[in-house]
Amino acid sequence: MTILRCFTAACLLYASLGGSSIAQWSPFGEVVDVTVTNNCSMTGGEIAVVVSDGIFYCPSRAKIINNQVPDADHFYLVQAYGQLAIHKRSMKLADCWAAHQLAAAPNGRHYVRQWIRHWQAYGTWKAAYDSPEQRIANVRSCCACGI
Repeated sequence: MTILRCFTAACLLYASLGGSSIAQWSPFGEVVDVTVTNNCSMTGGEIAVVVSDGIFYCPSRAKIINNQVPDADHFYLVQAYGQLAIHKRSMKLADCWAAHQLAAAPNGRHYVRQWIRHWQAYGTWKAAYDSPEQRIANVRSCCACGI
């Protein structure tokens, strides 16, 4: 019975993380205690939005992104942590922070690659990022990981 409970708990944890089968970046240092609240009505159509003391996260938006390009959602969440870690609202700096963090994480390059694929196919021009090509170039130069 204990084995069944452990298996069920592991399955629930796996499902709550989106089902990705490879290691992901995890918060550490000053962002380890950041509260992440599932609330799509607060994200304005984004995967994750930063507020002064936490992150609002939209699992259904993450699922849409992952249906477009598997595992692309992880970069967006790490980028939100980056905004809190650097104490600035600069999306370019947060992109850079996320790229640098993922370049050093187990299988992190996979997530950067998947985000680039997603942004190439679905990215749009935004004032905070410039063109999709400029945003991708920024992330590539920040991670310095040959992607």
